Amino acid sequence: MLELRNISKKFGDKQILKDFNLIVPEKQVLAIVGPSGGGKTTLLRMLAGLETIDSGQVIYNGEILAVAELEKRNLLGFVFQDFQLFPHLSVLENLTLSPIHTMNISKEEAEEKAQGLLARLGLSEHANAYPYSLSGGQKQRVA
Repeated sequence: MLELRNISKKFGDKQILKDFNLIVPEKQVLAIVGPSGGGKTTLLRMLAGLETIDSGQVIYNGEILAVAELEKRNLLGFVFQDFQLFPHLSVLENLTLSPIHTMNISKEEAEEKAQGLLARLGLSEHANAYPYSLSGGQKQRVA
């Protein structure tokens, strides 16, 4: 379970989020919608560790995540509205590129995990396909 408690963020004098609270049960899919400038992207950037949190807590499965605990943050996934896949890479290569280069995971381990993910998403038969051959929904699931 992911819980956000009293998350606040300011840029200069502009309050972006103030005492924001949210609970996301395990295996739940969540869509964040709202007006432009409402703090959606800032919230996701804070959860990903790309933006600092001014105050509040991020709790994952009962543990408070410190800013430096990036391994646990890797358990969270985000799909942005304007997602992109590399058109010159297969589905499997798109899924393994980041873990291999940013998390020092071997190619074999990354491929094994990616194959498991594709199976859960019902996309195993598309592992060697290229993005142009996928439907919009399939591309979004891969992203």
